[in-house]
Amino acid sequence: MFARDGFADARITDIADAAGAAHGSFYRYFDSKEEIFVALLRDLIDELRPVWSESADELTDPYERLLRANRVYLETYRANQPIMIVWEQVATLNEHVEQLRRESNDKFAERIERAIVRWQSDGTADPAIEPKTAASALTGMLSNFAYRWSVREPDFDLDTAAEQLSLLWANALGLRVPANHAPAPNR
Repeated sequence: MFARDGFADARITDIADAAGAAHGSFYRYFDSKEEIFVALLRDLIDELRPVWSESADELTDPYERLLRANRVYLETYRANQPIMIVWEQVATLNEHVEQLRRESNDKFAERIERAIVRWQSDGTADPAIEPKTAASALTGMLSNFAYRWSVREPDFDLDTAAEQLSLLWANALGLRVPANHAPAPNR
């Protein structure tokens, strides 16, 4: 219902009908439409977290790890696009939904922060970069890009987007980009 109708237009009677439940039984399990929406988002996060967190574990090259992780993020965002768009929209209006979005984004940023620290310690990333700030900025860029492009042009070329975002991340972090991924020189 939320993906189809949006949060504001989703009605509890429609949610109960879709679940094959009596309207009154909805209130046995949930106090409000907000509560079921948050429960739905928590289930989505639990489903996506392993996909996002383990997407590039077997790769050793930092750029390849970024590319794989960014591609998987965009793929899962696209696969769940209607609810992801509603999530972003409701987060601007509802503090509980915003808190859930912030927690999810923070987990993602913490993972990136740890990678930056690791890459700095092995001399791969620019040591002048402050890892926490960089991780927050880069993950914000990725999630905002996915939202904005999904709303404006839902059929964006995922491979091009993943490659371009990863090049931006690599350049921001001072990572070496493998020759087969380097952009063509300007003419």
